[in-house]
Amino acid sequence: MVISKATRSDAEADDRPLWATVNICDTAGAPNALGVRTSVPGNGSGERIFSRYTAQWWSSAKQEWLTVGGSGVTDWIFLGDADMTSRQAGWTFRFVQPPAGTTYVMRGVVELQWRQLVQVARKSRKARRARSGHRNRTARRAQRVAVVRERTLLTKTGMKQVQGGDPAGLSKAMCLIW
Repeated sequence: MVISKATRSDAEADDRPLWATVNICDTAGAPNALGVRTSVPGNGSGERIFSRYTAQWWSSAKQEWLTVGGSGVTDWIFLGDADMTSRQAGWTFRFVQPPAGTTYVMRGVVELQWRQLVQVARKSRKARRARSGHRNRTARRAQRVAVVRERTLLTKTGMKQVQGGDPAGLSKAMCLIW
């Protein structure tokens, strides 16, 4: 969802929102669900922004966060071009009801990538033959996608203007599913 589509300069980049938060956490409207939301600033460029969402659970036995098996990691999702001021997007993970007396402590991780098309010189078959004595020395220009910047965010509490929450505006670092 686009908050605004205005272009901003890189000098203004520090005041734009970049965060991840839990915006849905096991409610009557979304039972056994973990919603992870991110806000990403644009930079006025032609870069394309992608995100990948991961659901993690706290293992008290191992004393570490573990990735949920199965569908706990999304594919890379296109959020939009970086020519906007900022954009919010998210993913909702759904789980089976925990056994009675069991609580899952959950959080989200958001990986972000800014990608850009780059020109790559690629020699054609004719150009390769030219090296072996043929006359035609042509080269083609090809495009490939390069990751120009990456960030990984953990969900945190207290983000402002969070969209799509249940209840509206919810912003948590973790979620208890029970």
